[in-house]
Amino acid sequence: MNAGQRPEPVERAELLGLVPVPAERDLPAGRHALHRERLMRQIDLDTSTPTTAATPAPAPVPAPAPAPARPRFRRRLTVTLASALVVGTAVAVAVTQSSPGGARGPLSSAELASWTGVPTPLAASTGPGATAEKWCLDRMADGPGAGQPVKITNADLRGKVASMIVNRGGNAMLCYVASETSGLWEAIDPVKNVAADAVTYDTGGSHGDGDSMFNYAQGSVGADVRTITMQVAGRTFQVTVADGRWTAWWPGTMSHRAVPDTVTVTLADGTTRTVGGSSLFTR
Repeated sequence: MNAGQRPEPVERAELLGLVPVPAERDLPAGRHALHRERLMRQIDLDTSTPTTAATPAPAPVPAPAPAPARPRFRRRLTVTLASALVVGTAVAVAVTQSSPGGARGPLSSAELASWTGVPTPLAASTGPGATAEKWCLDRMADGPGAGQPVKITNADLRGKVASMIVNRGGNAMLCYVASETSGLWEAIDPVKNVAADAVTYDTGGSHGDGDSMFNYAQGSVGADVRTITMQVAGRTFQVTVADGRWTAWWPGTMSHRAVPDTVTVTLADGTTRTVGGSSLFTR
């Protein structure tokens, strides 16, 4: 047979017969288990690999748009200038002064200390009433309803402090004054039409700090309401009622809120009822 020439089948058989048959040997101990484990791993890989073309991943589904946020309902309790805590809508303009103890507010601690639980009706045309009215009108010269006819209601005097409602041009302003250098005024809502036996709380809050702090409140009353007595933090006092509106103020600190604890109402027929102060808020 020449080099490079493939052997014929007969020759191949003869050559194979010359090669000794290798002796059969068993695998060493543990090799069967090793090969079986490798085989099972390969089978697992083969069965887990897809034989067809990979399916494209689905397009991501856009997240749903967030639901609109619920509107937040603000409590009718806000902070204004000069350490004023106000319930309702009011714009306050105050002449702020300091007391000997360093406290600041539109009324001094001495003026607040003169407070009385029973107010004295105040005639706006003469004496202290005329002085207080002039102070208020001068300070609110450019305020709401400027130049319109003026009507004064709810004028009273508690100690050294006069208070009144100035009505003009469909607007209402609440004013407190004790001297030429102490007082404040603020715009409030016009009086509301309410049921004959009803009392509502419209505006209130606190001004000043420390021993120069005081609370105030005002609201609307029905035609049958004759008198109102309030109780706040141990103080019991009468409220001024006139022209469909009630007004009151009293010395206090931030812990003595401008919402009375109890309210006693006397009607035209002589009947009385006592309710919690929070019941005055209209819903």
